[in-house]
Amino acid sequence: MDVQVHDEGVGEVVLRPVGEIDMATVDVLEKALATALDRPGLRAVVVDLAGVAFLDSSGVRALVDAALRARREGVPLRVVDPRPVVARVLRITAVGELLGLPAEVPVSPAASFRGLN
Repeated sequence: MDVQVHDEGVGEVVLRPVGEIDMATVDVLEKALATALDRPGLRAVVVDLAGVAFLDSSGVRALVDAALRARREGVPLRVVDPRPVVARVLRITAVGELLGLPAEVPVSPAASFRGLN
């Protein structure tokens, strides 16, 4: 697992983890999040999860810990663009709202079955 860090200017940092986030790799994400949150003049942190194929409870914990730290410091932290399997983990664990995910839009069982969700 690798984390690309991009400074978007005006105090916004975007982290783009790529690969699987699990107990064997979570330390890479934790270090990247801590480094981002330590930046002077930080105004926002965005974690782009498009490249994450798998997320276990240790990854959820790392994101929640970072979001809580960011909140204490008055800095918004949100996740964007998770793959469906990752978004499902975040919603099932009830941390989607804390991490800035929009509420899941209800879909009919037939639409879900057809892969339209």
